[in-house]
Amino acid sequence: MTVERSASGALWETVPADPRIAMGIVEETGMPIALALVLAGRGITRDDVGSWLDPKIRDLMPDPSVFTGMQAMVDRLARAVHAKEKIGIFGDYDVDGASSAAVLALTFRSLGLEVGIHIPDRFAEGYGPNLPALLELKKQGCGLIITVDCGITAHAPIAAAGEAGIDVLIIDHHIAGPELPAALAVVNPNRLEDSGAYGYLCAAGVAFMVMAGLLRRLRQEGMFTQDRPEPALMNCLDLVALATIADVVPLRGLNRAFVRSGLKVMAGRERPGLVALADTARMDGPPDAHALGFILGPRINAGGRIGDSSLGVSLLTTMSEDEALMIAQQLDQLNERRRDIEKDVTAAAAAMLVKQEDDIFLLAHGEGWNQGVVGISAGRIREMFGRPAAVVSVTKGADGRRIGKASARSMAPFRLGAAIMAATQKGLLIAGGGHDMAAGFTLDMEMLEPFHEFMEQRAKADFGKDGPVVAHCVDAPIGAGHCSLELLDWLDQAGPFGSGFPEPRFCLDHVTIEGFRTMGRDKSHLAMRLKDGAGQVDAVAFRVAGTPLAAGLLAATDGRPMQVLGRVSRNRYQGQVKVQFIIEDAREYRPVPAMGANHE
Repeated sequence: MTVERSASGALWETVPADPRIAMGIVEETGMPIALALVLAGRGITRDDVGSWLDPKIRDLMPDPSVFTGMQAMVDRLARAVHAKEKIGIFGDYDVDGASSAAVLALTFRSLGLEVGIHIPDRFAEGYGPNLPALLELKKQGCGLIITVDCGITAHAPIAAAGEAGIDVLIIDHHIAGPELPAALAVVNPNRLEDSGAYGYLCAAGVAFMVMAGLLRRLRQEGMFTQDRPEPALMNCLDLVALATIADVVPLRGLNRAFVRSGLKVMAGRERPGLVALADTARMDGPPDAHALGFILGPRINAGGRIGDSSLGVSLLTTMSEDEALMIAQQLDQLNERRRDIEKDVTAAAAAMLVKQEDDIFLLAHGEGWNQGVVGISAGRIREMFGRPAAVVSVTKGADGRRIGKASARSMAPFRLGAAIMAATQKGLLIAGGGHDMAAGFTLDMEMLEPFHEFMEQRAKADFGKDGPVVAHCVDAPIGAGHCSLELLDWLDQAGPFGSGFPEPRFCLDHVTIEGFRTMGRDKSHLAMRLKDGAGQVDAVAFRVAGTPLAAGLLAATDGRPMQVLGRVSRNRYQGQVKVQFIIEDAREYRPVPAMGANHE
């Protein structure tokens, strides 16, 4: 059922949850009823709540051989191990690329192999394999090269590398076209021949599966003994968890187990690079999905966005605490610079898009915009306007053509990656690819208008002619006094939360506002206390100054009852941990329909 529009102009949609199922979950686990309603509304029952709260890799991980191409890849890798070949790794410049390259490099090194790693410069080389870099790896002694988190659309450079006598293997997860590059083997759960059952894995997850298949082969061959122990692949799960969260892939199935187990590995503080980065970033609590996505991930990405693209994988593979600290400090400084650059690009893009109020697919472009931040800006624009968006950085090529390099971000049900692939096949783009919710592309700016029209028609087909409507899910009602540290502990067990399994939104159904004040250097945050018959909770609304939501909250300081929608979180400050309600929306009081009313 839908509630009328709120202060922000969004619709609120209640998630139907059968209260009988929720009570069964409470009886089975003892968790608070508010969280039980959330899980029941997401299809979890009393019978499966135990495995949901404690997902195990051994129960969820498939036999590696289910992936098309795995046997051929493992055959070639096993030959390399026995022959002690030097292996080249060509990765991507984002967190997933750095993490997946690190999983491979650390495993090969523990098997006694020498490894050469190349992460391309975003500006000088662009995305994906290029022949000069592949030939340079060969010059360094790498007759076998693995591309990871890239390569699935790199037909020309991989064919040329093969002609130069290089064996190329591709480990990727981006959407594949009908024809694959001429590599020796390709493992990608999103290739058309695969079942698609594990298409939600990030590249680091796929790399983990490949290494599991290789180690199993070597184990069967009797390679490992007491004097030559098997590499501890499970110790790489912190890298897989980091990539899974940072690449915003769906948190379901095996991904949930990867993240839960990886967070435990990370909490052991055994990887010098992640320890140094967490300490440099002043991460004041144990690692969780939020820390991976908003503290560690952006700093690792900063190297590829505006600095040295190799910093991320160097951080994740170093065993030196001194080197780790030096790299972590560099990345922290680069991240500060990235924020300033991104803020300027986003402001310029937003100003341009005000004129596109009738478009569903938003497209902003600017001369010389930093290519490293256009993806973040596209995400900000999507949030700002509530529509899919692309941000294009335009430069002039050697031949005088104006070339645009772009990132785009989408929202359900618009499958962005498939649309970009279709535009590429139609000749509207020079290159492009990606996922359902995120993609990148390169285009000749003379094709900007026909490309925009093509994407607009695809978006209208998915959204309808009126375009997307911003709607917030109300997962469950909650009393202010029931926002507790105990609830937060249970939320930790029910997580991780992210793509495909969002953090629950709770509705405080009948609260009044007290202690209203502004916060932050630019006074853009609002803090207050929310009170109802169940008690009270401190609350904050971030970056809302000047918005209709801020105006609605300020008006409610006269004591009128409000419905407030948001998330329950921890506020860590000066060694203390308190409960905090993060406000996402609000409206004057109207009863939220009882959960599960349509099940009576």
